[in-house]
Amino acid sequence: MRSGLLAMLFGAWLAPAAAVAFEEAIPVEPGGSLTVDVDLGEGLRPDPGFLELTSHDVDEIRVAGDADGWASWAVRFTLDAGGPAIRLDVRVEGATSWMFGGPRVRVRVWVPRDFSVDVRSDSGPVRIQDIGGGVRARARDAGVEVRGVSGPVKLRVVNGPVEIEEITGNLQVTSSEGSIQIAWVNGDVEARTTAGEIEMRHIDGEVTAKTLDGSIELAQVRGPIVARTERGSVRASFSGPPSGSLETERGSVDVVIPTDSAADLDARATRGSVVLDTAIGLNGEEAENLAVGEINGGGELLLLRTSRGQIHVGRR
Repeated sequence: MRSGLLAMLFGAWLAPAAAVAFEEAIPVEPGGSLTVDVDLGEGLRPDPGFLELTSHDVDEIRVAGDADGWASWAVRFTLDAGGPAIRLDVRVEGATSWMFGGPRVRVRVWVPRDFSVDVRSDSGPVRIQDIGGGVRARARDAGVEVRGVSGPVKLRVVNGPVEIEEITGNLQVTSSEGSIQIAWVNGDVEARTTAGEIEMRHIDGEVTAKTLDGSIELAQVRGPIVARTERGSVRASFSGPPSGSLETERGSVDVVIPTDSAADLDARATRGSVVLDTAIGLNGEEAENLAVGEINGGGELLLLRTSRGQIHVGRR
């Protein structure tokens, strides 16, 4: 009896699974929102699929999805039009759907340009681009890419990298076990990860960057910076008046400020050194492990700290 059941399951695994396809479009009013929830259970397939959302110049939401592999026949696509808030659910049903890695599901969604989207997925990478409203996304065991959004963006990722570019609006990213890369943002940025590097460039707004284990690199920031890591270096270049705090427990701190910019500098290294370029011209106290005083007549506070490492301040 048991051997017969095993033979049946093994034969089903070897047999090619029929693909399941879904395509549907519904008319919508401009300025609405779409919620997408992709939940494929606890499958271990190394390539579970992907979710892509982008915009088009049509007042409709269009969905194209397909599934193959084990339990693909149990995948259900549901597009529910309930007024201005539209919902897309992708589920896999059945007690054995997790076996042999579960199904591979690919979902592509098009929304009007001024729509907002709210996404939750545990099925492979999530890619979102060219959205005219706000974006909220939660993903697990997968990377998230967001590009070309005109509106606030809020992301929460568990065990996956994050890449973000060309955002007009405030940005908030929370990640665990993953790196964060951000570029070309016109708005305030807050990025936190428990383990991973944080990289930002060309940010016009306030920046908060915190990680427990990883380096922080911030380039061409026009706004105050709060950056902290427990283990790793902190590097930052300002394109506007320098201010904020940059701290690490174990690593170096390297800061570049614009020519002729002013600041009140407070730089201290517990076990290390503080080095200022000759062009800084500090008016205050300098020693091997500290530099405190006014730069170019003084300005906003620029606080630099390391427990073990070197602090360097230069001009460009």
